[in-house]
Amino acid sequence: MASNFDFLKSIDKELFSLIIDSEKLFRDEYYNQCAVQLRIFAEKTAKKVLGETKKEMTFDDVVNCLKDKIQTQEQKEFVEDLFFIKRTGNAGAHGEDVASSVVLEAIKRAFEIAISYAYFKKKDDRIKKLQFDNTLLITEKPLKDNKLVDEYVRLANEQKVELLNLKQGEFNSNIEKTIDGRKDESYVNKVSRYKKANKKKKELTPSQKRVKEKVKEARKTIKQKINKTVKSSKKSKKRKSQKNKLLKHLIFIIFVTISVIFLTKMMFFY
Repeated sequence: MASNFDFLKSIDKELFSLIIDSEKLFRDEYYNQCAVQLRIFAEKTAKKVLGETKKEMTFDDVVNCLKDKIQTQEQKEFVEDLFFIKRTGNAGAHGEDVASSVVLEAIKRAFEIAISYAYFKKKDDRIKKLQFDNTLLITEKPLKDNKLVDEYVRLANEQKVELLNLKQGEFNSNIEKTIDGRKDESYVNKVSRYKKANKKKKELTPSQKRVKEKVKEARKTIKQKINKTVKSSKKSKKRKSQKNKLLKHLIFIIFVTISVIFLTKMMFFY
């Protein structure tokens, strides 16, 4: 099975064996034991980097010696990673419940320590380009093997983008153009075809035909009633007009009669 620390196998088999055991403990969810194992890995790595050490030197002594020799940012981070793993391992050794997230962080820092140690031994720039893979830690398989579906999704998305770009190009080439106030011929043809298509009437179903006939009859009835009302209104107006004329004639006759009588009496009196 593959491991994030495979590069260490050809450089230091002892350290490789320690870190492989740490990964197994993590996968089996023995987080405290994993933290202790990582502490052992970090201590041995630190001693190898420091070089000649006395048997009575503790992990703290080794780390402090390395701390005194810090000259670069990389060396500073190396010592900080050692301190972190040492504290985590001490907590696990004293029976404290170490969270899985903390142990995972310790494994990642052990990876950075291993990278620094491998580069210290081999001076190969390719080692510095290696990156930690969470999936590889859990499944012991490279990310590319576990993300095959994601690769298919990526390819599908690329094809989708290409298709969208193609359609956009077609749209841009067929978009309406205006030259001297006239529309593009292809656009006009499309509009005319659309209008012709809309002119074609669909054949009605029997139920639709019945409804249409009922509507037609209702419209006819309403129209007849309106015409009837208008005619009766006209007749009524005509009758009123005739009555008014007769009344005027009658009033005129009465006025003339009264006038004649009055004039006759006046002549007789004088």
